[in-house]
Amino acid sequence: MTPAPAIRLDWSAGSATLQPLGAMLGPVRFTLPDGTDVRPFHTAPWVERPDGDAQEGLMHGLRGEWPCVPFGAAEADRGGGWEDPFPHGFGSNHDWDMRIDDGSLVAAIVYPPDHPVERLQRRVTPNGAGLDFELTVHPRADAALPIGLHPVFALPERPGAMELAVDAAGPVFTHPDDPQPDPCPLVPGAVADDLRRMPLRAGGTLDLTRLPLAGRSESRVLVGGARGRVDLANRETGIRTTLRWDAAKLPAVMLWISNRGRAHAPWNGRHLALGVEPVAAAFDLGTAASRGESEPARRGVPTAVALRAGEPWRIGYSVGVERI
Repeated sequence: MTPAPAIRLDWSAGSATLQPLGAMLGPVRFTLPDGTDVRPFHTAPWVERPDGDAQEGLMHGLRGEWPCVPFGAAEADRGGGWEDPFPHGFGSNHDWDMRIDDGSLVAAIVYPPDHPVERLQRRVTPNGAGLDFELTVHPRADAALPIGLHPVFALPERPGAMELAVDAAGPVFTHPDDPQPDPCPLVPGAVADDLRRMPLRAGGTLDLTRLPLAGRSESRVLVGGARGRVDLANRETGIRTTLRWDAAKLPAVMLWISNRGRAHAPWNGRHLALGVEPVAAAFDLGTAASRGESEPARRGVPTAVALRAGEPWRIGYSVGVERI
């Protein structure tokens, strides 16, 4: 079957392409007033290459930014209960209907009839050297679901060249699972007060605000008490990328620090990127885990969104770039 075509929107300060798979946004280019082009988002190195053609679902086209409803991995079985069979939800793994409408990229997808979600709608609108987003979830049944946004940003090659600033009260939780065989330097299931002092398995602490890290690793942490802003300052290029969102709707942010740690195909030790993922979720552990007991939930961090049948749930967010 011939894949559906992407759609592209150009404006005076940039261009953005929306892919049918997952309504993933990318590539994206912003142009600053001085003429500098900035491409803040990441595209997985196997996308549109022979080693990526065999990948299924979201892995086939992993890039940029997309919504995850529900957020998390289908294979995470933590006490049973309903799970969406697709990682990061049906919408992340299937093609959306797309169009350009009144200067915006617009996409929608209808979920299966037995799913608590009826459909998703997504709108992406240029705003100077940035983009404004709106996601609308239309529930067909009452349900508590983990929901997340999944921007994945490019990282520079030099260790520590990117400064990460997360506006949040904390605490910071390390992922409870040991990701073996992927190397992770952090103590699993730990709780810390500061991203600059994360506990190491080998003793001591690690600063997660200067990226990329030295060596090969894969780390996932959840930052509670988010205030809806994350800044990425690239000291090599002098460019700051800012993600803003409504933290009343998604009150935590999961950081996926993919530091060339996954050796198996298609990752092949070459994937270098930072996921900055506003969520109401228990990490990426799936729906059952997010509805149940978890360390973030025990400490008052909301890990699911209470959807009501027939009542749309909306969130607005934005990404923009500027000179530091």
